Amino acid sequence: MDFDAVPAFYVPSRTGKSLLVHDNYTYYLKNLQAHGRKQWYCSSRDMAGCRADVITAPARSGSGDVLFLVRGRHIHAPPSYYFTPDGKYVRKKDVYHRYR
Repeated sequence: MDFDAVPAFYVPSRTGKSLLVHDNYTYYLKNLQAHGRKQWYCSSRDMAGCRADVITAPARSGSGDVLFLVRGRHIHAPPSYYFTPDGKYVRKKDVYHRYR
């Protein structure tokens, strides 16, 4: 897969930080890496034990970031989110069920 064709999509969280959205799952920024790369952990990592993560990198042409590496498999369904009137992306309170 050519990840240059897949731009990273960010939304503001309820705390004002950025969340990465990919395939209806959200990720929070965990690490800044060399060459402008960033490592993002699944937002359900602590609650559901999900080990999926994504690495983004600066786009070679243009501005913004692109998906560089997508790893792991989610062990839960995508969470439900909604936008608040002030434009923040907030998770609905779900019950997380692991599946195989």
